[in-house]
Amino acid sequence: MIQFIKKILTLILFFTAFLLKAQSNAETFRDFNFVNYNENTIHFYSKDAGFYTFFSKLDSLLKFKKGKVRIMQMGGSHIQAEIWPDQVRKDFLKLSGNMNGGRGFFFPFKLAKTWNPKNFQISYTGNWKSYRNSVKKHQAKWGVSGITVTIKDSLSTINIAYRHDSVTNYKFNRIRIFHDTDPSGFDIRLLTEKPLNTVVNKEIGFTEFLLKKETDTLSVEFLKTEKNQNHFTLYGMSLENDEPGIVYTSVGVNGAKTDSFLRNELFVDQLKTIHPDLVIFCIGINDAYYASFCPKCYEENYDKLVSWVRKVNPKAEFLFVTNNDSYFQRKYPNKRVLEARKVMIRLAKKYNGGMWDLFEIMGGLGSVKNWETNGFAKKDKIHFTDKGYQLIGDLMFSALMKEYDNYLKKQK
Repeated sequence: MIQFIKKILTLILFFTAFLLKAQSNAETFRDFNFVNYNENTIHFYSKDAGFYTFFSKLDSLLKFKKGKVRIMQMGGSHIQAEIWPDQVRKDFLKLSGNMNGGRGFFFPFKLAKTWNPKNFQISYTGNWKSYRNSVKKHQAKWGVSGITVTIKDSLSTINIAYRHDSVTNYKFNRIRIFHDTDPSGFDIRLLTEKPLNTVVNKEIGFTEFLLKKETDTLSVEFLKTEKNQNHFTLYGMSLENDEPGIVYTSVGVNGAKTDSFLRNELFVDQLKTIHPDLVIFCIGINDAYYASFCPKCYEENYDKLVSWVRKVNPKAEFLFVTNNDSYFQRKYPNKRVLEARKVMIRLAKKYNGGMWDLFEIMGGLGSVKNWETNGFAKKDKIHFTDKGYQLIGDLMFSALMKEYDNYLKKQK
């Protein structure tokens, strides 16, 4: 009986602490008059919708430190910059101590000479040639990341070091390097330390190294050991640990549209290693930029992406995020956002998902100008400043936590 009472008290204390943290997070951005806070909610369109599977897994993790909760956010340059996803990731990690399940899947963008997230530092040697799914003239195989790089120089290297802060500590002991595993590819050698075990998965296309202890730095070398080896092709990397926690993967490519990701022929196979519980779709700002925007095509492209995710995890749940307000050529409010928004609502209804209305939260058509005036959007009236992306991340997390609170109330 005493043990039962202790357990109940522990749960009460946990929920109290959780709600206080969620509330304090929400209060950090209550001062901005250009934000429509009344719209900061997840819209569901049926009684069965509510991210119940996702919240159940999150609940088990927070209460009992069991399992990993996997989230994947997809988009274009908004997501490649990683400021928005990283803010949401940090907010999740603040819910409870020891919640870090590892950095998860990512691409070392610096090799492709494009924007690299600030939360980890990349250096490399060798002449890497890059291909992006958003560039029509590029022809290559792509996986989840939508970026592929190839090297023909033996002894080329990649070095990764994480920049930690008070929240993040991306230590890992399990390394996966996604690559072309055919016999003509160079071998991979870890330079930081000798692995306990090495496994090559030719079906999906990765090499996994298991380390004796966790680390926050990685150095790898690609070397020719056989006569027929003449290149190395990299599709992405994954750094995780064996602890329970949150794994938040962001997938973004500058200029990417929905049909860009449909070029990723290795997407489904590689997604098996990510196995997301919640997918946050933010692809659309590039789809709806020009007058040639086709809402029907946009929806059909999303149908295909959803089907790919469901092949891997039939229980995955989806959050569809509307395009932000933006201007066309910096001069005219882009009204095509309204058509794209209708598609996101239809998708949320169709797949029993949620819709987060960033467009209305910003203030509707023309509102990006107010965000720019206040220093939260850039002069191009499409992209955001660092603090703008951080604010969006906090807002989205707050909306998710409101729904989690609703879920908890229903469980009582």
